[in-house]
Amino acid sequence: MTTQYSLTLRVLHWTTAGLVALQVILAIANIVLYEPRPVLAEALVQTHISFGAVVFLLTLARVGARFASPAPVKSPTPALNAAAQAVHVFLYLCLFALPITGYLKLAALGFTITLFGVVPLPALPLNVPLAQSANGLHDAVALVLGGLLALHVAAALFHRRLDGRSVLPHMALGLSGR
Repeated sequence: MTTQYSLTLRVLHWTTAGLVALQVILAIANIVLYEPRPVLAEALVQTHISFGAVVFLLTLARVGARFASPAPVKSPTPALNAAAQAVHVFLYLCLFALPITGYLKLAALGFTITLFGVVPLPALPLNVPLAQSANGLHDAVALVLGGLLALHVAAALFHRRLDGRSVLPHMALGLSGR
């Protein structure tokens, strides 16, 4: 019986967590710098989109790795297992939806998007209603993701109080999980 997620899943988890934090920083910096430094803001947007694509690919890898490796011991409480599973499904959906809506909101306005300055993404015909819808969805999904992440972290921190076990070692890097 395993007591930790696979090393692959743990590395993907923490890499994704770090990149999501970076994405928040880039988005805030873009908002702050948009008016006074538009050239820098444009570079931040391109960087944000590039790392968004990385998050999308990492999430694909996480889903594949999750199906390929067993989960650690689950909570003895079925309701907690169901809630945790639902939160994880919605986290994954958000991590897929954000890069897609981010791309659509800019590409539908005619912006040229090049990942890391090397890989051009397909251009879209000008479609302002699509861009506006994608922008609204992107913002809404980002807020949902923030709420889910707060719930996810709170659940991890307070799990011991719920059923007497610490779940942090399941995802820790470098811990044996014993």
